[in-house]
Amino acid sequence: MKRSIPLIPRRALCAALALIPLGLGAAALEPGAELPALKLSDQFDKPVVIGLATQVLVFTAEKPASDLVIKVLGSKPKGTLESSGLVYVADISAMPAVITRMFALPKLRELSFPVALAREATAVADLPRRAGFVTVLHLNSGRITQVRYAQTETQLLQAMEHKP
Repeated sequence: MKRSIPLIPRRALCAALALIPLGLGAAALEPGAELPALKLSDQFDKPVVIGLATQVLVFTAEKPASDLVIKVLGSKPKGTLESSGLVYVADISAMPAVITRMFALPKLRELSFPVALAREATAVADLPRRAGFVTVLHLNSGRITQVRYAQTETQLLQAMEHKP
């Protein structure tokens, strides 16, 4: 007797395909590209504006890179980020919600600078990244002029201050 393999119901297939992140396979942004609108809020749930005045966008998608950025930015005087046109974006989408609420947010609220939080991976899917590195994007009127990566304090300070 021949056994037949059950066909996957169409609804189940559609549901499975819907779970695939939209950014999967999307090309990361490069110099010359316009930075897409990012609708993020900080650790206090205040909206973060990433607009034409933003000159440098620092982005992390992993905890060690985030720890490096927090160490470097934490040593700067309060208000430095805002006055220099620098915005720090941290992708926390992979973090379980309970960990975010109980541990990460209280720790982030102790910082003297705003951290734009990407709670959904699709919000920052197009931003370039390398495992173990901090991404630093230089912007001019909303267009990316340079993409740099940093793995040490010295590299990060140089990447943030370098003007293309």
